[in-house]
Amino acid sequence: MTHSDDVLQAQRRLRGSLLDDRCALPWRPAREFAAQMLLYVEDPLQCWRIGVECLRELLDADRVDGGFAQPGQALYSPLVESLRPDRAVPSVVGAMMDARDSSLAEVWSTHDVVMFGDVANDARFGASMRAQLSSIGTRTKLAVALHDGNRPLGLLCADWMEPRAHWHSEAREHLPLLARSVLTPVLTAARSLVEVHDDAPAQTAIAGLTPAELKVARMAATGMSYKEIARELDRSFSTVDHQLRSVRDKLGVSSTARLARVLAAHPHH
Repeated sequence: MTHSDDVLQAQRRLRGSLLDDRCALPWRPAREFAAQMLLYVEDPLQCWRIGVECLRELLDADRVDGGFAQPGQALYSPLVESLRPDRAVPSVVGAMMDARDSSLAEVWSTHDVVMFGDVANDARFGASMRAQLSSIGTRTKLAVALHDGNRPLGLLCADWMEPRAHWHSEAREHLPLLARSVLTPVLTAARSLVEVHDDAPAQTAIAGLTPAELKVARMAATGMSYKEIARELDRSFSTVDHQLRSVRDKLGVSSTARLARVLAAHPHH
């Protein structure tokens, strides 16, 4: 079966389970959310981008970020994010977070949303994680783990730069539905399509990237320009250019789109 056949088959299957039966997604924004993601089921990075953008608007958050992840990782780096456009919100793409922090252990332990109303004083955060979140201005946070059945798939986080007065919004109440019934099946299908049809040597090639190259590659894969990456990392333009040339050579890719697909298919490096 060709890649195109697999994509069409995945779209038909997901459309049948998510859109044809309104009982599956009784909330209209959830159906609209699913319809957008299904257009890009062959591209896991684009699915993530659509997901975080839609959720930031629904939750009225300052930042929503997400990425493939699993418990037991030493570090977690968000793959994509959506930032509120009308205020200065720090980026977390490329940031390395302690994936073994006790707060994340709680998020992984449940299929429900975990809320952190006061990040600075919440004892569920370790000192390092609390300091990292405070340094990027996060005052209030919620997080949800995505599980494909019993298998961990990824993390989704929403941040606010100001204290949140209340949580009982319609979007908040429907977030578990969006995570379980839309994001998880679409992202699972998207990653499977890429893993089946991408070049097998890619995973080995990624393992050959230096930590600095991997960080720059993930930032470039989100659409950041060389100048933006250089400014964010406080490096020269020529250094970023040299590192990305090395990344493309090692991975055998010639475009940012192809780079993004390879990284999205192999997120645990």
